[in-house]
Amino acid sequence: MSSPAERLDAGRWLTREQLHELLCVSGRISAPASKVLMYVASKVPLGERVGESVPEIGKRMGMSSSATYRAVGVLLDDGWLEEAGLLAGVRVYRAGPAVYMGLGISKSADTSSGQADRPLATVRHLPVPSPMP
Repeated sequence: MSSPAERLDAGRWLTREQLHELLCVSGRISAPASKVLMYVASKVPLGERVGESVPEIGKRMGMSSSATYRAVGVLLDDGWLEEAGLLAGVRVYRAGPAVYMGLGISKSADTSSGQADRPLATVRHLPVPSPMP
């Protein structure tokens, strides 16, 4: 099991310019597929899987489940998305090889640039129960 600090190296967030370029190079896909691709590309760092089911993604995007499944199918066929395994019995996805090729970056690109600005970990405070009288 990896710590949150180790998972930061698994991928990197796309910059605003890279998201814009991705939108431009993927211009031939349908509008619903483009919406799903942009959702996946902006939801998690590049290389990470989106931990939401296809119907959940569709609901967040204001799309029907059937339209979302069709869009995901198109993206899988064209290599914009790839399956990233099962998460609690639900098939999940991440950016595919077409994203890397379209942006001109390698999947194993050095992610050390900009690491100095990233936090090493995220701290979350748990609620403390009040003492009983």
